[in-house]
Order: sequence, then structure tokens, then C-alpha cells
Amino acid sequence: MFFKFGSVPIWPHRDVIMEKMPSKFKAEFKKCMVVLDGTEIKIQRPSSLTSQSQCYSDYKSATTLKGLIGVDPSGSVIFISTLFSGSTSDKEISTKSGLLDHLKTLLDCNMLETGDGVMVDKGFNIKDEIEGLGLEFIMSPYASSERQMSAADVASEFHGKASSL
Repeated sequence: MFFKFGSVPIWPHRDVIMEKMPSKFKAEFKKCMVVLDGTEIKIQRPSSLTSQSQCYSDYKSATTLKGLIGVDPSGSVIFISTLFSGSTSDKEISTKSGLLDHLKTLLDCNMLETGDGVMVDKGFNIKDEIEGLGLEFIMSPYASSERQMSAADVASEFHGKASSL
């Protein structure tokens, strides 16, 4: 996706994001302009031991490549990074992908405003960087849970949210 869309400006103006934001989301996270998450893709184990080490993901217990994706509150993809080795931290990907520079540019161009929010999942230790730009750091409400949600909880949560949107 990065090679197809990486150079295409797909981040809408904050007014468009606000206009399209689902009402349930807007009620709780009115200033959230983007939801960030990392994704990992399992790959064939490289023959080089160095490459194997770099691509090994402790989180997935497999050899992976990782990317960063950003969606607006209505679910449209508005940021895509290139892929990085599986051992690269989400914080490092946030910097190396150009995301933080892009957010600064969006602020400078008035496409985002100081105080707008960036929602992340646990593991994204970029609070200082986000707040340093003048943006609000929002931790996903599900990220703080000490236990993993059961399949029944996920299905219940999904069906409850889907029917109310």
C-alpha cells in the first residue's frame, strides 16, 4: 500500500474529519483526528542470521515486517508507512516513518489545530513527542485493560457498537 499511496496526500482537513466523525465517537473523543496502530505481517524466515534477528518480533513470536497505519474516526486510511523489520519499536517507526514530521506539517498548514487528538494503542510510547507538537495524546480505552478481551466480549462489544452507529 505504501508504494501505491505513500506519496498521495490522503489526510483530509480537520473540518472534514469532524464532519464525518460518527456521533458516538464524537461524544467521547471529539478532538481525535487519527487513530494509530502498528500492524505486523509474517514473512518467510530470512537465510541470513542478522536479518532473522532484525525481523524477529517478540510480540508475534515470528519473523515479521511492521508498518504503521493511521485511520480517521470514520475508518478511512489517512496514513500509511513503509515496512520496517519486526524488531523495530512502534516509537521508532513513528519517527522513521515520517509520521511526527507529517503531523507537524499538518499543524503548520492549519489542517490540524493545537489540541487535536492522536489516539494510540498500548505500546506506543510517543506521548512526549505528540504532546511536544501541541497535540493531545489519547490512549485507546481498550488499551488500559489488564486482561485480554475474550472472543465473546469482542463479539458483544462489536455488535453493540455496530448497532448503535
